[in-house]
Amino acid sequence: MLEKILVFDTETTGFRSDDEVLTLAVVDGRGATMVDGMYAPVRKSAWPDAEKINRISPAMVADCPPIRTQQAELERLFNDPDTLLVGYNIEFDIRLLAQSGIRITNPNRHDVMLAFSEFRKVPDARRGGYRWWKLTECADYYRYDWGTTKAHGALADTLATLYCYQKMQQPVYEEQSLF
Repeated sequence: MLEKILVFDTETTGFRSDDEVLTLAVVDGRGATMVDGMYAPVRKSAWPDAEKINRISPAMVADCPPIRTQQAELERLFNDPDTLLVGYNIEFDIRLLAQSGIRITNPNRHDVMLAFSEFRKVPDARRGGYRWWKLTECADYYRYDWGTTKAHGALADTLATLYCYQKMQQPVYEEQSLF
């Protein structure tokens, strides 16, 4: 059994192969913040489409270091073989971290988005398989209280993902018919 759980999320300049991480949040299985960082991209100077969603402007990260300055520390954290990595659409975050210079080789991964899709079992004719739900939809399903935070912030999304992960670990009881 894995000793530790790390839940993480990123906000990025976009989703293409040249995009980079702007923020990274990591919490442990109890919800304690381990990383809550903001980083300057190396290749991008503007990201208007992503900025509309994540509300991170170039001015906000202008004086921040690139994420690569924490490469050794982050790779040690993520690649601990006794750690389960948990995320919502986790492979996207892992890919964007790699594009930003942080290599995650730990195979112990749990994608809450895919688990929730499997749980809900709504067919997706376009993609095949089951529909992928947004984190906000998953959080709403489990009645997550965002408090004063908003979706599309790395730490807020990480805490919502942890909550959904924990809810999905609880047993589900189905009503039994008497007939």
